Amino acid sequence: MSTTSLPERALKLVRVDWSPRHRQPSVPALLLATILSVVGSLAVDALLVLIGTSVFPATKGYVHFRASDYGTLTTIGVLIACAGWPTVARITSAPRWLFLRLAVLVTLVLWLPDIWLLLRNQPVRAVAVLMVMHLSIAIVTYNALVRVAPVREGGAPRPANQGVTTVDGGVPLGRTVPAGDPGTARESSNRRLALSLSVLVAIEFFLGVAALLLVPAGRSSGWLPTKGATVYLAHAVLGLPLALGAVTLLLRVRGSTRTFRATGWVGLVGVAMAGIGGLVTVSHPLRLLGMAFMFVGPMIAGLAYLIPTFDQLPTKAPQAPRASQPPQAPQAPQAPLRG
Repeated sequence: MSTTSLPERALKLVRVDWSPRHRQPSVPALLLATILSVVGSLAVDALLVLIGTSVFPATKGYVHFRASDYGTLTTIGVLIACAGWPTVARITSAPRWLFLRLAVLVTLVLWLPDIWLLLRNQPVRAVAVLMVMHLSIAIVTYNALVRVAPVREGGAPRPANQGVTTVDGGVPLGRTVPAGDPGTARESSNRRLALSLSVLVAIEFFLGVAALLLVPAGRSSGWLPTKGATVYLAHAVLGLPLALGAVTLLLRVRGSTRTFRATGWVGLVGVAMAGIGGLVTVSHPLRLLGMAFMFVGPMIAGLAYLIPTFDQLPTKAPQAPRASQPPQAPQAPQAPLRG
């Protein structure tokens, strides 16, 4: 009986098995679904703004109800979701199940800027309309992608070694690993690199928090702020080695175990989200969205890069049952001695 590591249990919980039994959505269908998602989401946004300003006349002229404001944010978010659908279809055999839950999670994350607006005493009714807009965009985009560009049947069969439990170095359980095995040494090196990246992500996150406190959030659009420029530059410069390290780890783990491949891909996605958020914050209208990306991205990357360390933690192996001694046959009574 073999034990399952913590990362493997986590991946199994979210149904990430890296062995889909289907083919990817066709490119023409995906392009059509993307167009329908963008157009449909923008149409829903415009309709909700019209309804909101009609029901709540005091919200007319609200800054985030301008087409240039919500249109830009909607288009960026929908395009990211459309790129995520084929990615999800590649890593799991239950793509609709996982994509639906990711859509719910992303919607909750996108509500964070709305909550921030409420904390800054923005009109409650106008912010409520924005939250309904985010929910409607998720519904329109999800249905357009999974229905217009569904995954196709007839994928490649599972690998022959599917279901074989392996240790972190990719060696099946029960097989002896020779001393000085190069594969094991490479996995140890990748683990150290992932741990170093998790430390860099933590430093980057705290620098971002410091920049948030020192740099005025309401500043005008521009690359370099007038206040808190030192912390802002340190936060930006540290992102470059972090991005290079994320790409390096992904290239190193291409032929490694599923745990390391998941670490490389998820970590890179988190670092990319943080980087995109940093670029978006340059624009004043998009700053809240960028701050949300810069908050969620490091969280995802930091947890991903800690997976190999968690995987190395010792687990209590099940004890083999003790072999019971066979019952002894009763001895025959001895005959009495005769004189």
